[in-house]
Amino acid sequence: MVGLGLLASAFAVAAFVRYREREAATLQKQTVLARELRDLAGDDEVRLAAVDEFSLTIYQRLFYASVVAPWIRSAAWAFLGAALTAVGALAVDSLDGVYPAVVHIVLIAASAVFALSTLVFAGIALYHSASTPRVSFQDSYAADETVTPPAAPEKTTSDD
Repeated sequence: MVGLGLLASAFAVAAFVRYREREAATLQKQTVLARELRDLAGDDEVRLAAVDEFSLTIYQRLFYASVVAPWIRSAAWAFLGAALTAVGALAVDSLDGVYPAVVHIVLIAASAVFALSTLVFAGIALYHSASTPRVSFQDSYAADETVTPPAAPEKTTSDD
């Protein structure tokens, strides 16, 4: 039963990492598409605005994929390594002899290193998620919308 759980977790981690890598590749393709659409838009302001919105969403997602996602993938791989080495240490524990004892100690040490690296990678991912500034142009959009029209000239009365 433990073997099936390990196999399932290995497939889950591999699928998660593959999904994240495919997402990054898709974002790169969409970036190229945005450049091509900008060239096709020419001087049409409506089309350029649509391309700008499309580019903005791509760059926001690309920012996450390039800064935070690699640390999350590393944490997933390290977690899998910790689980596999911990199970290996438990499996070797019941064997007698010098060689199984050495392998047991090495697997425990490797499991501790993988577990520590999982925590470090997850911590770095959380740090980047919380502290890295987000790419947003909402403030500049709000500034464009609140532009006040020029004041009307004051009426002057003349006593002539």
